[in-house]
Amino acid sequence: MRASLIQAFAALRQGETVPFSRFPLDWTEEMLAEGGVTSIVRGSRKSLKVVSRTAFDVYLRSKGLQPEKLEETVSVLSGAESRASQVQLLGDSKAVTVRSCPGFPVNVIGPLNVRLGERKILLCPCPGSFLYISDFLQFRIPSDAIVVGVENMENFRLPERQMAVWDQIQDQFGGDGVPPLLLVSRYPQSRDLVTWLQEIPNQYVHFGDFDLAGIHIYLTAFYRYLGAARSAFFVPDDIEQRLSMGSRERYQVQFERFGKMEVSDARVQRLVSLIHKCHRGYDQEGYIE
Repeated sequence: MRASLIQAFAALRQGETVPFSRFPLDWTEEMLAEGGVTSIVRGSRKSLKVVSRTAFDVYLRSKGLQPEKLEETVSVLSGAESRASQVQLLGDSKAVTVRSCPGFPVNVIGPLNVRLGERKILLCPCPGSFLYISDFLQFRIPSDAIVVGVENMENFRLPERQMAVWDQIQDQFGGDGVPPLLLVSRYPQSRDLVTWLQEIPNQYVHFGDFDLAGIHIYLTAFYRYLGAARSAFFVPDDIEQRLSMGSRERYQVQFERFGKMEVSDARVQRLVSLIHKCHRGYDQEGYIE
């Protein structure tokens, strides 16, 4: 990774606005969608600015960087430091990202029997904790369980404070029964979660922010790979009322990039229309009681 790119990351983390041109296009798109940054437009000049240090630090770690040591990393890569110093900061003898911990976190509402390879495991983390599945290709859950992708970490950590949400998901997607739910998170950001979802038969329901960027994440990161038969976007019964109290600024910032996005899943078109009607977006954290 180039020192100039890490220097741009360091400037962002320090609160500066940094031009789009200092980052690869696909990385800019990733940061806007899920890296805790927003775009600032002045005439033809587009820049990025961090709005969530926590989310941005998660994004940096997904790229193999240590957020607190960006300046030190720039110094090492720009100077004549030893290869050992680069390994310590970038985790690889070729100074490229190495994923030392593949997988994704999981959480549950109530106890759930699962399998990890040949072992049977009872998932039952106590409130305030969750589990991390590293050997995810060997991870299997009951065939009737619904996998719920929880986009924001605060919602993922506090499932016991969102029981009304889980009840609605079970009602909307459970058919005639009350299926168990497995909550999953994409963090650290990688394709491990969708790779696992493609290997199992279970239904996936996306619970994310009710704004244009949140719908874009669902369409590009999940629906694109799972299709209508395997994936759906959860729309709460009271979403129109919630949107009326949402963020107008969030909508205005996102409209430039996502306002004319192709809505490949027709089932979320009503939600998109409501967002445009209200000119607002609503954070899923609002459903934490």
